[in-house]
Amino acid sequence: MTRFGIFGRKKKIEEKIAEKTLLDELCGDDSELRKVLTMVLLLNPDRTGGMGGIDSHLEKAKEYENDKDQVRARVEYQVAGELALYDGKLAQIQTLFKKAAEIDPDYNRKNVYEFLTKRENAEKALTVAKEYYGRTARSLERKLP
Repeated sequence: MTRFGIFGRKKKIEEKIAEKTLLDELCGDDSELRKVLTMVLLLNPDRTGGMGGIDSHLEKAKEYENDKDQVRARVEYQVAGELALYDGKLAQIQTLFKKAAEIDPDYNRKNVYEFLTKRENAEKALTVAKEYYGRTARSLERKLP
């Protein structure tokens, strides 16, 4: 008998590991897409959008770029790209993530941005993101009083 077997904790832990998340379900066997979307889907899009739309983040990114602050510029391009993904703007997704990849070439997760610069990948990400945001918005509405 295992150490946790007496209390049934091991079984509960194993059940949680076996559960699929919504993102796992939507991405299916495409582990690379799931990995990328894990990093770029917004948990609370309304809150991020409230801090300024795509244009606001793009403007900040350009300011940081002019000031030679590549890290902050990359972050602003990423946020603008994430908002474009939320808004369903394919061309902007590709453009903004390409800019994020170029502005900070030493960033260790640059491959996430490069994945989204390819049209086929961006289209897949957009399809999954629409479904993800649609389902999570409905579940949030049910929880609100």
